[in-house]
Amino acid sequence: MLGLVFQVGPDKVAVDVRRVREVVPRVQLSAVHGAPAWIAGVFVYRGRVVPVVDLHALAGVGECPPHLSSRIILFPYPLDIPEALVGLLATQVAEIREIRPGVAQPIPGPPGRPSLGPALADGQGILRLLDPDWLLAQVAAGSGGLIEAGFEP
Repeated sequence: MLGLVFQVGPDKVAVDVRRVREVVPRVQLSAVHGAPAWIAGVFVYRGRVVPVVDLHALAGVGECPPHLSSRIILFPYPLDIPEALVGLLATQVAEIREIRPGVAQPIPGPPGRPSLGPALADGQGILRLLDPDWLLAQVAAGSGGLIEAGFEP
């Protein structure tokens, strides 16, 4: 599989590029009153309001640093609404590489937080394999309605 590799706190994380709609620069986000701390905010993308999840905050490792390599990775979600998008904010989003299948070891997330996925030894260290559909399904209920079905501006 080709994986988009990025950093979340101390973890290198990869996601299957076939699931990524687009990667966009980190932009100024509008805050959402009453949203959980891991919702970084929302922004308008091609006429739609897109909620953005800060993966660092979600993983309990602070906020995503404002590096030039920080990006918003856009995913279609939920899958039954093709125009609905959710962004995941991460840093060091700069590499696409071949990820060879292997034995992945499940690693739970911190208490009360979802896991970033199982760990795989990939020759360059440990790589977490993130399933965006699974992750977004885990956090949708706590998103205050921002993630379940998307919404029109």
